Amino acid sequence: MTARGPLDHGDCDAVHRALALLGRAWAGAVLWAMLDGAERFTEVRAAVPGISDAVLTARLRELCDHGLAERVVAPGPPVTVRYLLTDTGRATRPVLEALRDFAREHPGVLDDQPRTTLDA
Repeated sequence: MTARGPLDHGDCDAVHRALALLGRAWAGAVLWAMLDGAERFTEVRAAVPGISDAVLTARLRELCDHGLAERVVAPGPPVTVRYLLTDTGRATRPVLEALRDFAREHPGVLDDQPRTTLDA
């Protein structure tokens, strides 16, 4: 029982599905970079140290496939490609901020977790 009422199977399923998407390797970091204004592939890559081009490509494609971002191609020359967060993608901000705050407030809980180059 919570202050909002009893949890049911639908609540657990919703949390599980959200974590499955947002918790994929590098997905949160890519979203965080995009929330901070990175739009071009090279900008996102520079904002997320340690991510490979292949993983970044996969995460951007998944974010687009799930409606969190959209790929916008502007005709050239040169052709430019930008990745823009949708309203749904921007709605992840409070979730990611809450995760950041949790990590900062409870560092001991995360001590046995692998470190990334983003840890500072």
